[in-house]
Amino acid sequence: LGELVGLALRAVTTCPMELNLRPASVLRRQQLEKRRPFLAAAAACVILLLLGWGIFFVRAAQVTRGSIEQLQPKIGTMRAAERKFEPLRRQTAALDKMATPLIAAVNERGYWVELLEDLNTRLPAADIWVTELIPLSGGRPVGVDEKRLSESGSNPVITATAATSTSKAPRSTGTVDAVLVRGLYMFNPKQEQLVVDYFRNLIGSPLFAVNASDQSRVIKSTIPNNTEWAFPYELHLDLRKPLTLLP
Repeated sequence: LGELVGLALRAVTTCPMELNLRPASVLRRQQLEKRRPFLAAAAACVILLLLGWGIFFVRAAQVTRGSIEQLQPKIGTMRAAERKFEPLRRQTAALDKMATPLIAAVNERGYWVELLEDLNTRLPAADIWVTELIPLSGGRPVGVDEKRLSESGSNPVITATAATSTSKAPRSTGTVDAVLVRGLYMFNPKQEQLVVDYFRNLIGSPLFAVNASDQSRVIKSTIPNNTEWAFPYELHLDLRKPLTLLP
C-alpha cells in the first residue's frame, strides 16, 4: 500500500520528499496535451484573419469594379472634352514661350537703373569717378567692339557705354554675367587706396557678387605719378543675377 500511503500523506500534509517516476516522454506528452487547446485557438485565429483579409479584398475589388463601371461614361465624356482642349493648350504653350522673353525684358527694364544707382551710392565721396560701363558675357563685351575692352585705361573716353550701343560690334547672345567699370581717380592723399575703398564698399552689394578675397582679380589700377592729375582704374564685377539677352 505504499502508493496509497504516499498519496494520503501528500493530501493531508506537506510531504518532506516527493518522488515522481513518470518518464520524460510522458511528461512532454502531458504538457503538450495541456497546450493543445491554445495552439488550436491560435491556428483558428490565423485562419480567420486570412479569411477576413480575403473577404475584404474580394469585396473591395467588387466595389472598385462597380465604381469604374459607373464612372466610365463620365470618363469618356471628359476625355472627349480634353481632346478639344489639347489644341488650345498647345497654342497657350506657344504664346507663353513667345511672351517669356518680353515679360523678362519688362521686369528687368529697371535693372540697369538700380545697378547705376548702386554703383553711385557706394562710390567714395570725392576724387573718384566712373567714366565707362561695359556689360560682359563670358568675359566678352556686349554691344562693344572687343578692341575697346583691350584698350589701355591711360586715356579713357568719358562716356557711358550701354548694352544697346550703336557700334558696329556683333550682337551677343546668352547672358550678361558681369560688368567692367572704368573710371578715374584724382591725385589725392590716399592715391590708389581710394579704388580699394570703392571695392570694399561694393562688398555685400545685392547686385554684385564681390568677395573680399578677390581683390587682386577684381581691381586693376595704375600707379600714380607726378606728371598727371588723374589715373585710370578698372573693376571687373560679377553680377549676382545674370541677365538674359534677347536674340
